[in-house]
Amino acid sequence: MTTNNTNSYNQEEEEQDETLQNFDKMSVDLPWNIKQKSNVNEKLDEIEKQNLSRKMSQLSTNATHEKNSIKIMKEIKDQLEIIPNYLTKQNISFKELMHQTLSSIIRTAEKSNNNIDELRKIAILLYKIMVIQTYQYLWKAYLKSGTGQLIIPSETKQKLFYSTTLSIWPKEIKTIVLSNKKDKTNENEICLKFVNNQLNELQRQLKQYQQELNIKANNFQGYTISIQEKLMTYIEPNLNSSLSKKIEHQVELIHYDYHIQALKLEYFQHKPNEYQKQLMIQICQSQYEQETSEQEYELLKQKIAYYNLPSQSFECSAISHHPLIDSIQNLTVQEALKKQFKEVAIQSRITLFNMYLKSAEDQREEYKKKHEANVKKMDASQHTLNNNEKLSSTFVQLINERCNKISERIRCIYKFKSESILLKS
Repeated sequence: MTTNNTNSYNQEEEEQDETLQNFDKMSVDLPWNIKQKSNVNEKLDEIEKQNLSRKMSQLSTNATHEKNSIKIMKEIKDQLEIIPNYLTKQNISFKELMHQTLSSIIRTAEKSNNNIDELRKIAILLYKIMVIQTYQYLWKAYLKSGTGQLIIPSETKQKLFYSTTLSIWPKEIKTIVLSNKKDKTNENEICLKFVNNQLNELQRQLKQYQQELNIKANNFQGYTISIQEKLMTYIEPNLNSSLSKKIEHQVELIHYDYHIQALKLEYFQHKPNEYQKQLMIQICQSQYEQETSEQEYELLKQKIAYYNLPSQSFECSAISHHPLIDSIQNLTVQEALKKQFKEVAIQSRITLFNMYLKSAEDQREEYKKKHEANVKKMDASQHTLNNNEKLSSTFVQLINERCNKISERIRCIYKFKSESILLKS
C-alpha cells in the first residue's frame, strides 16, 4: 500500500480515467425524451464538448486566479443577497414570529413597526451568518480532500486497504484553478492557495456580519439570547430544506470522489500493464453505466407516479384550458370538445410514459449485459496462463471496491434527486 502524499499518477493515466470524471453532471430532472442509443465513445465525446462549453462560459481566456476567486465569492454573495421568502414582510409565519417575539418586550403600538423592521434586519443577518457557515463547511471539505485529511480512519466502518492520506483536489477546484494554466507542475500549491483564499474571504465576511449583528443587538432594547435562539430555530429548518441540504450532498460526493480516486491511485501503484489498465477502466465504466441506467429507470417510475397524482391531473394542468375551446359559445359543444380533448391528452400521456419506460428498460438491460460481460472477462483473467492478461487478487479487489464506490456515489445522487421529487408531492 502506498503512503505517498502526492498525486503520483501521470497525465496519460488521468486521460484513461476520463470517463469517470462526470458522475455528478447528470441533470436534476430526467430528460423526457427517448435518447438514441450510441456507442460509449460518442457519448463521451459529447460529454467533453458540453464540459468544454461549460468551462469556457465560466472562465475567460485571460482570467487570473484572483478573478476566478472573485467569481466563486460572487456566487456566494448572490446567495447572500437573496432574501428568502420565509424572511419577507409578507410571509405570514414570519410576521407571526415577529409579533410574538415583540409582544413580550414592546408595549406601545407606535414603536412596534420600527422594531419589527429592526428585528427583521437581525433575522436576515442571522440568516447570512448561517449561509456563510454552510459554505465554510463545503470549502473546508475541499481543503481536507486536497491535504489528505478528509478521511479519518477511526471513523470508517471498515478497514481500508488503500491510502487515505493522499492529496486529492476535488475536480471542481481543479477545473476552476487549472483550466487556464499550461504549467501544472505546482498544481498542489496553486489549489491550496486558491482554497485558502476562499476560506479567508468567507471568514472575513463572517466576522463582518457578526459585528453588524452585535451592533444591532446591542441597540435593540430588550433583545436577549432567548430571542436570538428563537429566530435561529425558525431559520434553521428553512435553510436546511434548501441550501444546507444541497451543500451536505456536495460534501458527501467529495468523499465518494476521494475514495474512487484513491482506489485508482492504489491500482496504478501496483504497476499494471496496458491491458490491466484498460480492463480496470472498462469495468468501472460499465459499472457506472449499469448503475446509472438502473437508477434512471427507478427515477422515471417515480416521476411517472408523481405525474399521476391528483394534483397533476389533466384538470390541474394549463393545457386543460385551451382558449379556442373556451371561446365556443355553445356550452354543449364546448363540453363535448373538452371531453374529447381530455381523452386524447390522457391517452397520449399514457402512451408517452410507456415509451419512456420501455426505452429506459431496454437501456438498463443493455448496460447490465455489457457489465456482466466485463466481469466475466475479469474473472477469466485470474485464471489465464497469459501473464500479460492475468489479474492478481489485489487488482481484482481494488477493481471491485472501486466499482462499489462508483455505485454508491450514483445511488447517492439519485437519492438526492428522488427526495426533491418527494418534496414536490
